[in-house]
Amino acid sequence: MSDDLKKIIELLNNPVLSNSSRLGILISLYILGKTTFAELQKSTEIPKSSLHMHLQILEENGLVTVKKIPTLSGPRTIVQITEKGVEEIKKYINVIRDIKI
Repeated sequence: MSDDLKKIIELLNNPVLSNSSRLGILISLYILGKTTFAELQKSTEIPKSSLHMHLQILEENGLVTVKKIPTLSGPRTIVQITEKGVEEIKKYINVIRDIKI
């Protein structure tokens, strides 16, 4: 087995990031930095209840932060990728980029 394949399998064996929805959420947040729950739901097209569950798992593992902030029109949920989340996405990007075909 090639080193590239071993690295990919290692990353995919991470129980938190082996789910394509959670990986998509992290990639979106990597690009956006931080956003509202509503905007993240709109951009990922993940149902609200599923997005909430995935964010909870990502937050428990230190990859994102989820905070409610008061606004004049009611509370807003702000989602932001953490430094640990950025590091995990960079690992994925580097492994994919380094694959030799």
